[in-house]
Amino acid sequence: MEQLENNESRERILNASIALFSEKGFDATRVNEIAEAAKVNKALIYYYFKSKEDILDCLIDSLFKSVTSIAMDFIHENIVQMVKDGRLDINTDRLHFINEEAFDFFLQQANIYFEKLIEYVLEHRDIIRILLLESLKNGKHHDGLFRLTDFLKEKENNPLYKIIRDVGKYFDFSEDMKLYKFFFSFMPLINFAAYFDDYKKSSSLSDQEVCSSFLRSLRMVTFPFIISEKDIWMWHKKNIE
Repeated sequence: MEQLENNESRERILNASIALFSEKGFDATRVNEIAEAAKVNKALIYYYFKSKEDILDCLIDSLFKSVTSIAMDFIHENIVQMVKDGRLDINTDRLHFINEEAFDFFLQQANIYFEKLIEYVLEHRDIIRILLLESLKNGKHHDGLFRLTDFLKEKENNPLYKIIRDVGKYFDFSEDMKLYKFFFSFMPLINFAAYFDDYKKSSSLSDQEVCSSFLRSLRMVTFPFIISEKDIWMWHKKNIE
């Protein structure tokens, strides 16, 4: 019971911080205000967090861990499994499919994956706005967005490289692919979440229509760049049909 109450208090602190950071900005928010909004004693905040910066670090860490988890689930359940089944090959950082059926299956699963990502970033768009704003300053969290590129780097603890190489495939992101992933894959999702509400105000589209339109755009800029040149004809065929 005590543990449950402690978890609830910590969540109230985090939720109050998100609301205040979004409304007033990170720099203008004081710990006293967080305590008041969370209905907790100020000392309790310092029991869970070293500082206001530590609260933001926690929010950003949680965001990146969840996004990484969604991505790794997709890679493990689809890309790795398709490699094991002989339906997919990986040429450095491009995907080559054994036939159209395999390609169609991948597109279907990738759509589901993108929908999950879109749903997640929209649910957490307040945190994303805070992160985006802080990344434009010269403060501690200036390079926060570039933590996304850790997923693209060849490191011993990078689960992406490990899981693919464990099935016997050489895999490495080229510098061109790293740049593409950051500016044309990661940042569009960040911007979509950050400006979703503002865009809705200037549009006559429903939430679902905006999300569907963005998903189509994301597919158009993503798929042609991750599949091998041998398979590009299948992508063009799908867009003609």
